[in-house]
Amino acid sequence: MKFSKNITKALVLSLFFILASCSTRVVSPNKPMKDNSLDLYKTYTIQTKDAKSQKVEVLKVDATKIYGKNRAGEMVEIEKSEVREIKKPDYLVSAIIAIAAIAAVVFIPI
Repeated sequence: MKFSKNITKALVLSLFFILASCSTRVVSPNKPMKDNSLDLYKTYTIQTKDAKSQKVEVLKVDATKIYGKNRAGEMVEIEKSEVREIKKPDYLVSAIIAIAAIAAVVFIPI
């Protein structure tokens, strides 16, 4: 079965967006932060109550603050009380979803 260039481009583009957008919520308003919610030296996207989002590599967590490094290499301190949501990228689940979506498009006749 031979694909046209447009279909191939659309599949590659959709695969990119699926992999780039999937993440798992670690902390949310319905799921409060616990002592073991964050793994050290992992990258998380942290959204504060003033709607600012930052990608941070978590270096240290204490009772009141999260310490980390942002993309620019600057040290960041975020108050735990100001955190609204924390997400971590989940590439394995994203890849499974992308493969399933591509398989559905290829193998299921329209």
